[in-house]
Amino acid sequence: MRVRRFAMAAAMAVVASAGAVAVMATPANAGSRTFQTLANLNLRTCQWLNEPVCKPIKAVIPNGTWIELNCWEYGTPVNGDNIWYNTEYKGQTGMVAGYYMATGRDPNPNVYRCG
Repeated sequence: MRVRRFAMAAAMAVVASAGAVAVMATPANAGSRTFQTLANLNLRTCQWLNEPVCKPIKAVIPNGTWIELNCWEYGTPVNGDNIWYNTEYKGQTGMVAGYYMATGRDPNPNVYRCG
């Protein structure tokens, strides 16, 4: 009886700790393509040659806004980060610099490469 209780308690502890590890290792937005801006962010028009050249500003997305990122592509580096994301904001489609998005890392693995 004593051995059975010990075995049951040990099994429950393993299951509980495995569940805790899984929860702790998973980000809050796992599997999501929606992320928050880290600054007032320019939504830009980009021309694609070998890499995007993003110049004209179509809109400014306010700091803290949650937006869905459609895809990513390499582009002009912003503070060493050369990932740009395609998104839509208020009916305007364009690209935003990954440096200013809370994606965890660039490119975020939940967002596919454009093209």
